[in-house]
Amino acid sequence: MSLTPNYEYITDESEARAALAAFAGQPIIGLDTETFWDFGRRENRLSLLQLAAPTGEVIVVDALSAGVEPPRLLIEDPEAWMAAHNARFDEGVLAKAGYRPAGLVDTLRLARRTLALSSFSLASVVEHLFGVTLDKSFQQSNWRSRPLSRAQLDYAALDAVTALRVYQTLVSQLEYEGRLAEELPRAQLDVVRATAAVTPKSRAVRRPPIELRPLTPDERRLVERLRLWRRDLAARSGVPPFLICPDKTLEHLAIARPRSLDQLPQIFGLGPQKIAQFGPDLLAQLPK
Repeated sequence: MSLTPNYEYITDESEARAALAAFAGQPIIGLDTETFWDFGRRENRLSLLQLAAPTGEVIVVDALSAGVEPPRLLIEDPEAWMAAHNARFDEGVLAKAGYRPAGLVDTLRLARRTLALSSFSLASVVEHLFGVTLDKSFQQSNWRSRPLSRAQLDYAALDAVTALRVYQTLVSQLEYEGRLAEELPRAQLDVVRATAAVTPKSRAVRRPPIELRPLTPDERRLVERLRLWRRDLAARSGVPPFLICPDKTLEHLAIARPRSLDQLPQIFGLGPQKIAQFGPDLLAQLPK
């Protein structure tokens, strides 16, 4: 995942309306907001609205100069699904700006239902899924002052792109595990499947769930070593770690300790293609 996305910073109302046309009909849009504290009103106010589309368009709309009207139709469209991390915060900010948000999907909730982490902050989820460390130091910067720095705008654009990527990755993992229908609203589920957001290949390799016993301390340490191996392999391959193999695969490996390639098909989540791709490397990570 690139930490320097290409984006357009928009400060004019007419330019905002033109740029927003690219977001009509998108199956999902990454959304984020930047705010400042208004001491007079005693509330957070909208400074920037960031949007990222799967087709590559990324815009940062300056709400203080371009105004709040251009994005209204999009934000209030119940068929325009927008993924945001901790969407309740963004929903509150947008409501105070006069919008009636209709299609927000919370990736924080999806992450909690999908991943086993000690923290579900955006930075923690991104580190887990992509092996990338986000710099969140600009989160508390002054979003009221103008002009904004290039570093601030880069940070704002990246958050929208990140929300989109996290959504796409979590949806793929839920489909892989056969739990997508449990976690997405029916209307959004129909959109996801109609637009082939999840490939038939990922559904084909899904295995039935298995029950594993609790891990011993030694097995937990081995799982952590395998996670590091998985993260490095995913980074080299340009895919999220779960597409290498899910956590349950690592736990099953730590328990079963296979010693040969012909034993790997018995491990949860390892099919012929994955074994051919990285089976020997995986065996090398296991104690002899």
